[in-house]
Amino acid sequence: MAVTIEDLRSIPILAQTVPDDLDTLAELMVTRFYAPDELIFLEGNTPSGIWFILKGQVKIIKVGSGGRIQALCIASSGKCFGTCPLFNQNGNPANAQALTEVTLLMLPQEDLEYLMKNNIRLAWVLLKIYSQYLAQLARLSESLGSLSVSDRINDCLLHHAAHTDSQLVVSLTHEKLAELAGTVREVVSRHLSELAEQNVVQLEFGRIILLNPSALHLPCLAEKK
Repeated sequence: MAVTIEDLRSIPILAQTVPDDLDTLAELMVTRFYAPDELIFLEGNTPSGIWFILKGQVKIIKVGSGGRIQALCIASSGKCFGTCPLFNQNGNPANAQALTEVTLLMLPQEDLEYLMKNNIRLAWVLLKIYSQYLAQLARLSESLGSLSVSDRINDCLLHHAAHTDSQLVVSLTHEKLAELAGTVREVVSRHLSELAEQNVVQLEFGRIILLNPSALHLPCLAEKK
């Protein structure tokens, strides 16, 4: 399926790109489709390029030596992932897996390298993408290093909430929340039950409604936002 200018403009970081550069990207990018739970790339494999999500959700995960999964992030429509090829020619630092049915746009590695060297406007766009990746890693490092498990769960709830019918809703399973917070499902379920008893959240099948989001904020994180 050919990549269109409209496809590229639906990605926020590319929306203000000049038409000539969008034409260039549309010619170079390829479309890929993945089913839920299908692997997009594996940790250690040679990067094939950088990826933009046109539709669906993708989770970026690392698997520890004991088989425990740590989710680094969950990326939704309009986001970019797999940015390490911008400056690192080593293997992928993590796995990428489709969380839902996804439609992706991929800028191949060789074309990425050419644009970085020969198109200063697109090089700046790619640098902005990489800066977002670094900010995400900094957030994850702070969360895992200084927050309690309960605080990490609360932070994940706030970070992954979306407005749906005038409500703040988190559409993640307990297992996915556990992966993101660096804990196990039982701990997440127990903590959510406590929050529900306090009328901070409402638990429904397949989703969590945030009734009192301010109760989930940490003072130290609120000051930084």
